[in-house]
Amino acid sequence: MASTTDFDEAKDYLENPVQGAVFVIFGVSGLIGTELAKTLHKNNEYTIGITRNINKTKKKLPFLDELLDTAYIKSNTFNTNTNNFIFINLSAEPLIGLWTKTKSRRVLESRLDGINKSISLIKKYNLNNSTILCASGIGIYGNNFTESQSEDSKTSDDTFVSQMSKKIEQKLNSSEISKNINMRFGIVLSKNGGSLKYLNLIYNMGIGGPIGKGNQWWSWIHIDDVINSILHIVQNNLEGPINITSPNPEKQKDFSKILAKNLHRPSLMYTPAFVLKIILGNFATELLDSKKIVPKKLIDSNFKFKFDFLKDALNNIYNEK
Repeated sequence: MASTTDFDEAKDYLENPVQGAVFVIFGVSGLIGTELAKTLHKNNEYTIGITRNINKTKKKLPFLDELLDTAYIKSNTFNTNTNNFIFINLSAEPLIGLWTKTKSRRVLESRLDGINKSISLIKKYNLNNSTILCASGIGIYGNNFTESQSEDSKTSDDTFVSQMSKKIEQKLNSSEISKNINMRFGIVLSKNGGSLKYLNLIYNMGIGGPIGKGNQWWSWIHIDDVINSILHIVQNNLEGPINITSPNPEKQKDFSKILAKNLHRPSLMYTPAFVLKIILGNFATELLDSKKIVPKKLIDSNFKFKFDFLKDALNNIYNEK
């Protein structure tokens, strides 16, 4: 069973509950899925979790209204097609690691699987009043050291991640589902996993510091704002591609300094680009490329960020109880 402490740590992100909705979360046991499920539960939203590991997820999230196996998705709830169904696809093979052909295939297929299953369920049960939100990423934009990039900016085909993101978004856009949203996530910051898990290890070994020259922009977002933005999107009927990042990206070398300060570790070791490419292969490009992202749609719809600045976000993660 999940501990009381784990559950109590769930923040009350919701502006207002989404009454009369059924949330269906693919990848519910992941970093974002777990926090989203906790928040929905606290706000009495009916939530169906879909996972490949039923037993593990049941222990982690015992409060879910329903928990279904990815390989066998069947529920009487889908027969009640008067409900407002909100499908949220967060299933994803981690990007970190060497991108072999096998790894690359799994990364793409894991992201398409939730979309395909969502579309199948909507069509099978005639769930006409449905919305699909799908995890994409800011990797869809080109490498840019000078200009800010919003949802209106040109996308790129230069890297595996940009090509993959385009395939994901094209799949959803061609689904004939009237309301769909591509959530273009930046670097998600959380004490419970994600990028900080790997960065913490490096800095605690005393070898943290700027990556490459450190002049590339890193567009980040605190997990609290990730969850709140997803609910904001649903509540305000936003559609299309939406950047989910802080309004204030940081140069990577400044990100490194702020992170090191919170960890009480040095930020002296520059990691040359060629070394990173030897170690991480093609994935190194995602750390070396610059993405100065502006969450224009969130800002224009009056979304209130809890953490606008990196120093406040990391202080909350590392220093607040």
